[in-house]
Amino acid sequence: MTKEEKLHLEDFVARVFTFAFELGTQLDELHKELRKMRFETKDKDLEAALINLEHAFFMNAQSINILKEQARNAIIPTRKAPRK
Repeated sequence: MTKEEKLHLEDFVARVFTFAFELGTQLDELHKELRKMRFETKDKDLEAALINLEHAFFMNAQSINILKEQARNAIIPTRKAPRK
């Protein structure tokens, strides 16, 4: 790995983490609003639809966590000793 590749990868991963954090924060705010709607409704059909939507939020949160984990893993080669 060249020095330029290492620097580019480190910058890229930092941007991925920033994006994931910001996206996660925004999703969390929307999720709170969704949960409030679900708890306040008396309409069973709407409640069921909101539960399904809440599941989609959960799946997105899982995807963000996987993105962060794989970004962390991508940096591992930058920490290995250079080959001779």
